[in-house]
Amino acid sequence: MTQRRRAPHRAGRRTTLTVPPEVYTQAELLAHELGTTTNDALIHLAGEGVALRERRRRFDALAAERGTAIDLLDTSVRDLSDFPSPAELREAMLSGRREDDVA
Repeated sequence: MTQRRRAPHRAGRRTTLTVPPEVYTQAELLAHELGTTTNDALIHLAGEGVALRERRRRFDALAAERGTAIDLLDTSVRDLSDFPSPAELREAMLSGRREDDVA
C-alpha cells in the first residue's frame, strides 16, 4: 500500500467550510489519484474552478468586443457582390479534405 504524501504548506488564509457531499466525494477521488489529502484535493479543485472562471471571463470579454465590432460595421457601404455563394463556401471548405473524408 502506498502511503499518501502530506499536503504542502500554503500561504494564505485559513477557513472552515461546509463542503457539499458531491464535491467532497470528488475531492476524495482526486486525493487518491494524486496521493495527497482530501483538503489538498479541495484546493486543487478550487484552483481549477478559478482558472475556468478566468477563461470564461476572458472569453466573454472577447465575444463582447467582437460583437461590438460587428455592430459597428456600416453595412450600407459594404459591397457584398464579391462575397462567395454558399456553394462556393462549401467547396472552399472541403477543398483541403481527402475524398474519403467527404460524406
